[in-house]
Amino acid sequence: MASQSVSASIAIFVVGLTTISTIIWMRRRQSCTSLSAYEKLVGQTPLIRLDLLSELLQRSIYVKMEHLNPGGTGKDRAALCMIREAEVRGELPPPNTRAGKKETTVATETPLSSTLNFSDDYLHKVISNAMKRSATGGLVVEGTSGSTGISLATLCSSRGHACLVVLPNDQAPEKQQILETLGAAVLEVKTASISNPNHYVNIARRIDLLAKERGISSVFINQFENLANFKTHCEITGPELWHQAGKIDAFCMSSGTGGTISGVAESLKTKFNSKCRIVLVDPPGSALYHAIQHGIAFAPQQRERAMKRHRYDTIAEGVGLDRLTANFSRGQKYIDKAIRVTDQEAVDMAHWLLKTEGLWVGSSSAMNLVGAVRTSLDLPLHSRIVTIVCDAGQRHVTRFWNSTFIREW
Repeated sequence: MASQSVSASIAIFVVGLTTISTIIWMRRRQSCTSLSAYEKLVGQTPLIRLDLLSELLQRSIYVKMEHLNPGGTGKDRAALCMIREAEVRGELPPPNTRAGKKETTVATETPLSSTLNFSDDYLHKVISNAMKRSATGGLVVEGTSGSTGISLATLCSSRGHACLVVLPNDQAPEKQQILETLGAAVLEVKTASISNPNHYVNIARRIDLLAKERGISSVFINQFENLANFKTHCEITGPELWHQAGKIDAFCMSSGTGGTISGVAESLKTKFNSKCRIVLVDPPGSALYHAIQHGIAFAPQQRERAMKRHRYDTIAEGVGLDRLTANFSRGQKYIDKAIRVTDQEAVDMAHWLLKTEGLWVGSSSAMNLVGAVRTSLDLPLHSRIVTIVCDAGQRHVTRFWNSTFIREW
């Protein structure tokens, strides 16, 4: 009895410390000047139990509704943290407060379109187009498949910075439309390997360097390698999940930058439950599955001389990689297992969720739910499994939710 009492006291103490650190962070956030309504809404998204699925499995399946962040994605968390850190380091000017904000000039040119000519002159025109939107003289540049760019564009709008997004051309068209509506300058490029200088991340990095040469206060957000991404999920998202769930036997999700799964994994394993099972959900063509299962980042599709579809050979957007990022590597040791989920499984799960739970989810969220179901079957009855609903179906209408596109795929 005495040992149980001591153990309980230690557990309460640890949870108490984590709660205090979370409260301190929230109070610091609330005390910041010029906090927009958007920023106030980031985080504290609901965690809900999928009752019908849980009853069928006799294990509880919980989903963290990250698509209810104001930008419609969990990327809001990392985007806010990365912009703020860039401002603190002096790479970006201080945000322009609402009270003192100047009117910005919105460019009226035709939106930037795909091109094979990425000469310095062309990219300087791209930079000039973007800077017409800057009220601070600052420029945020990022290569993204869409969701992070949408978060950055909205935050830049309220903080006064220009936003320039380099987007691969295999994403749903509505993502580009949203970015342009939010005031971001968008450069769409052809999908390529990360080793190709015309890969969207490499083009974004090059744009940032050219902007700096012109004396512009520019920052390449670099979400894949920027450990502020990992940090926000380790320090905030992980504890938030645990306190909402009360107990977590397994956490599973797919990986884009790797920041969420790595950060949450380290948080859950080191602060709350060392036996919590962490499972990576990986789409076809991604090298991360083999990185976890066999210690080698490789996918059979990398042997192909010509890709029939696109780099990762999957309909899922924003997840799966052919390399290990700094964010993924930071928490890789805490990931216990990887499972491969097919496009068809994701499509079936998405339609089932819509019909039974009324949840209209995107492709990666559907994959996460398939992963949660398969993970649950390896656990004892009444276990508690948590995953993430990353974004909703509204951003996937022309591809993942388009029956004609799916049939042709």
